[in-house]
Amino acid sequence: MRDQHFIPRSLRDKICRHVMSYPESRLAQLAQESMDEDGKMPLAIKYTSAMYARGYRNGTGRLHISGTPGFTWGDGTYVAPLAFPISSAIFGRVGVVARFDPENWRVYDATDRISQDLYMQWVGFQPRRNQLLLTCHSQLANQFMRNMFRTAFQIDCVLFRPDQRNRWYSGRNDVWMAVSDWDEIHEIVKTGASSSFNHERIAVIVEEEFKEVHHDLRRNALIGPISRRESDRDLTKKIRRAYARGEYVHLYA
Repeated sequence: MRDQHFIPRSLRDKICRHVMSYPESRLAQLAQESMDEDGKMPLAIKYTSAMYARGYRNGTGRLHISGTPGFTWGDGTYVAPLAFPISSAIFGRVGVVARFDPENWRVYDATDRISQDLYMQWVGFQPRRNQLLLTCHSQLANQFMRNMFRTAFQIDCVLFRPDQRNRWYSGRNDVWMAVSDWDEIHEIVKTGASSSFNHERIAVIVEEEFKEVHHDLRRNALIGPISRRESDRDLTKKIRRAYARGEYVHLYA
């Protein structure tokens, strides 16, 4: 853990207790529900625009780190466990599936109310909290502090609830992931391809478009809903099979 001399030791210790090793974390169960066909490696899915998808068609593309200010947990690679197969389909027409190995990860479960409160307490002791609360630079301050928090406690993966939703695709109890890549001095990598994922491949084609509404709190479908939506469990099985065989699942509006 990095030096946190400006926060109370009691708060630091509480946060440390909520940063869990992978086997003890909620991610372990989600990964088990997201295994590949061989049952060897968990799978994650990221939806992206068609304009960025060509490189994934033949398995040579890499998932990229998102460094846009305002992203929920700072710079990182944003994916969903395959157990939530269409939860993030609102972000693009192409679903890219990849393997990941979380065995040595440190995980912070921000779907948990106590963990959320601990982070907000931590923010209250930060020198830049005034910039976050009292200036027009709140997005940059948020990005900085969330990166600092993950770096200070060496968090490899943050679990969190969807904060941009469409009720036909994402549920209130779904879980998304923000995954850290680290450089040689164990600072967060902010750009480029992620080394946390491998064997990326297109497995889903979404036949729908979405429009941002209410300042992007929601994304409305422009065509559907028309067709009956399959259960997450059934879609996970279909996508897992398509990924293994180099095929595509068509997700109809």
